Amino acid sequence: MHAAQVRHSGILLLVSALPLFLAACRQQPVSPGGSRTVSFACGNQTVGVVADDATSPKDVYLCPGDTLTWLPNGNTFTVTFPKKYPFEGPKKTFTNDPQNPNNPVKSPPAIDARARSIIVHHYDMTVNGQPVPDPQIVIGGGN
Repeated sequence: MHAAQVRHSGILLLVSALPLFLAACRQQPVSPGGSRTVSFACGNQTVGVVADDATSPKDVYLCPGDTLTWLPNGNTFTVTFPKKYPFEGPKKTFTNDPQNPNNPVKSPPAIDARARSIIVHHYDMTVNGQPVPDPQIVIGGGN
């Protein structure tokens, strides 16, 4: 009799939790072609430079024409793009003036990546002369 009560309780628990589980696992609607649409907020962005941790926030989303501003927060920093350069104009290194460590550093406008959808640009960064974790910029959409 005791074993029957335990099985019965377990079944009731499973049946009562099933709708919550299914709701949590519900996927985004899929178009007839099988693709999903993902949205993210973009626009001119600002990141704070953080010693030992690169930037806050870690990931930045830009649409074509948006700019990125690094706020040094009293740190000296250097940003280089070893592969793809995400901004208009010639490739450059972003660094702040050690004589004025609180002056923000602003990028040129982001490139137009619509033809390739979304592109992730990883960059190398040092803060106060030390390498920090790999931050990234995501460019795409334009909508």
